[in-house]
Amino acid sequence: MFRKFQFKTKIILAQNLIILFVVITLGTIYYQKVSSNMSDNILEDFKIVSDSVVNQLDHHFYSLDKTALQIAANPDIVNEFKKLEGTSKTNYFAEEPLRNAEIVELLNSYNFKKDGIKRICLYNQYHDFVYTATDITTTSGIDKWFQSETFNTVQNSFTSGNQKVYYGWFSNDILNDTGIAEKSYFSVVRQIKNHITNENVYAYVEVQENVKWLDRLIEDSDEDTYVVVFHEDDIVYMNSLLKENENIDQLQKTCVKLKTALQEKEATSVSGYSVYTRTLENAPYQVLFMKAEGSELSFFNQYNLVILISFILILCIAFGTEIIIVRKLSKPLEQLNESVKNMTLENLQLEVEQWKDNDEFVRIQHAFTAMIQRLKEAIEREYASETNELKAQLFALQSQMNPHFLYNILAIISIESQVDGNDKIPNMCMRLRRMLDYGSHMGDGYSQIKNEVDYALDYMELMKVRYENSFLYQIEVDEQLYKTRIPKYIIQPICENSFKHSFKKMEPIWKIKIRVYEKHEKWMIEIHDNGIGFSKEYLEEFYRMVETFSFSQMKNTLKDIRIEGMGIWNIYMRMKICYVNNFEFRLYNDEDGAVVLIGGSLR
Repeated sequence: MFRKFQFKTKIILAQNLIILFVVITLGTIYYQKVSSNMSDNILEDFKIVSDSVVNQLDHHFYSLDKTALQIAANPDIVNEFKKLEGTSKTNYFAEEPLRNAEIVELLNSYNFKKDGIKRICLYNQYHDFVYTATDITTTSGIDKWFQSETFNTVQNSFTSGNQKVYYGWFSNDILNDTGIAEKSYFSVVRQIKNHITNENVYAYVEVQENVKWLDRLIEDSDEDTYVVVFHEDDIVYMNSLLKENENIDQLQKTCVKLKTALQEKEATSVSGYSVYTRTLENAPYQVLFMKAEGSELSFFNQYNLVILISFILILCIAFGTEIIIVRKLSKPLEQLNESVKNMTLENLQLEVEQWKDNDEFVRIQHAFTAMIQRLKEAIEREYASETNELKAQLFALQSQMNPHFLYNILAIISIESQVDGNDKIPNMCMRLRRMLDYGSHMGDGYSQIKNEVDYALDYMELMKVRYENSFLYQIEVDEQLYKTRIPKYIIQPICENSFKHSFKKMEPIWKIKIRVYEKHEKWMIEIHDNGIGFSKEYLEEFYRMVETFSFSQMKNTLKDIRIEGMGIWNIYMRMKICYVNNFEFRLYNDEDGAVVLIGGSLR
């Protein structure tokens, strides 16, 4: 019987009958299911939001503890405080601003986020104190810190020898005694000690975070929920919603009772409240969430009635409108089909000239043409985005080169300047100025071989001044390669690594030899030293990283690399960005010491 209807009638009846049947069926099922399960869904949503807050707080405690642990294990920091053991009770770092600046710079490398951690403090029982912070810290506040009960609590917490980390939650920041505002904070403390023998505690590292960080986290997640943090049976934190409630005393008592009575990881409804509690995995705190239950179910019934009436009206309007649209559009459908079939990449247009009086098809033509244009633009933007991202990664890698040797040279100049009539100083200043000038102009990340060799030569001469006859170097360069363009900073950092690693455990005379030549249509740079060479473990780890390296891993690789000793891997990644696979990069040992071989296409 349905076959006897006209095509337009079939479209109208079939679609509307199916919609009506589906809506009635689904509406009935929906009402029955939702009305019976809505309370469970509300609790589940409440649990999900609460879990999100707990997970972020737990992860933040993990990050704070990880930062504290990394700093506590840093050999430079351990050795620094080891030297201060048994000194007088004056702040060594206040009297030695240069050492203070070096330690602060090291601490800043662990505090690189946009907002940063509130404060990282290093201190010992002899009143030596150094810190980096995004909040106010005063000298008088430091003095009060060593006289406070909090300082004694930190020391006493580790006396048993079994506790490895101390967690604190404080309502007043002693180190900020400006009187502007009392800023609550929580912190993680680790011992700085001899980690081989696990004895000889030299100092403590404390990583602090503002409680307002937790306030923002809670407000962003759900501003209608009471949140309480317990340490054992004591309340250490309440969010602003609970603090501002006029029945705060009664609510606090209720929270304490619920914290003890409820089972963790199960949200439940108690006395008109949705309640959920959970203990942190990375800190000794328990978090309780409590939210007043609303009139969701009664509102749901009213909402369903409004939806039903609205659907009937919409269905009537849609039925009438569809009759008009189908009658108007059915005639040119076949022509439209043919136009689409005849479309090619060279002619991405809908030929609907004969339908200029049909607004719908004209709009389809314009919309389709605009879609194709946006698709082209999107492809171009994607390629541009990938190119710019690689460039940004290249500049980021180049900007991370270690400038510590410049501080050493400045120290040398300072010493030499004390000798009257020393002719070395002008030459040293000239070379240092050239190096600083070379490093201050990034450009497009490339430089000529001659400029790169001159930069390394200036570095060698400055190191020659420092070590005199204990250091010899030799540079051989094919002059035909002088104007060849290569990535910046690929020679000097390797020479610097020789001083930092290869020469560290051997007596002079130290030697470095640099060769620049052409081979198989590639520029080649060999850097030899007579040091201790690369260890077997280092070479295995390096080539393992080379085999598994990919551009998609670059961001994560950059985050995982430590600042110290990153020069060789830094150079490898920049060569990978610049030359993809058309380059040479080898590390090996010969009879004299370590060899680094780098090469890239002349084209």
